[in-house]
Amino acid sequence: MSKTNNNGGITVSRQIAVYKTDKKLVEFIDKLNPAPITNYAHIHAQADDSGDGKKVYSLIQIVLQDYSNGTGDKTVRVTANISPGEARFIYSRADACVEKFEFSSDKIFGEKDDGGYSKVTKLTIRRATVGSDGKPRNYPWYLECENGRGIAEKNQNGGSYCKKGSFISDKKVFANLTDLDFFVRINDVVNYIRVWESQYGASVMISGKTEYDRQLLELKQESGGEKSA
Repeated sequence: MSKTNNNGGITVSRQIAVYKTDKKLVEFIDKLNPAPITNYAHIHAQADDSGDGKKVYSLIQIVLQDYSNGTGDKTVRVTANISPGEARFIYSRADACVEKFEFSSDKIFGEKDDGGYSKVTKLTIRRATVGSDGKPRNYPWYLECENGRGIAEKNQNGGSYCKKGSFISDKKVFANLTDLDFFVRINDVVNYIRVWESQYGASVMISGKTEYDRQLLELKQESGGEKSA
């Protein structure tokens, strides 16, 4: 969810940026989480243990919605996540106005269902100034997100990937944006990350560094005490 509502009727949204037409929506949602003080130099959570057996990540969620067939139950909604570093990389390509660019990310995660399938998200962000017909494109940015299921397998590094041929697509949405529309949204995202890091990241760094220095001093005192004895 990107919104909460308390008894006072005040709605709080985690939406960072949104692009909306009468048929499509592209939304960027805050899912950033600070690293624990034990890994303070990471600033952002990177698969850190939450204490209840789950992993905590610092992410930006991308939501695509299609209203072509109507709203409500007829709306097609898909989501995918990118890291703060990936958001900055995508921004750098938009800022440089590269003629051709493609970012893709396939992820499999979550508990297996009764059939042994886990959740899968596929995300593609592409810029092409010229179409396959050789004509200039008015909407050079193409975003596509697909949600489905697949059988998870482990690689040599301990990570997971979707077993070849096992992916089942449940829903897919795409959207085309102009240079200006895309740049404004991704710029908002990067600016938000920067402000978030200056507030939450600074707090984590101070707490973590303070604890590190305290432990280091404690070790030195213990070591000096043993030598004196």
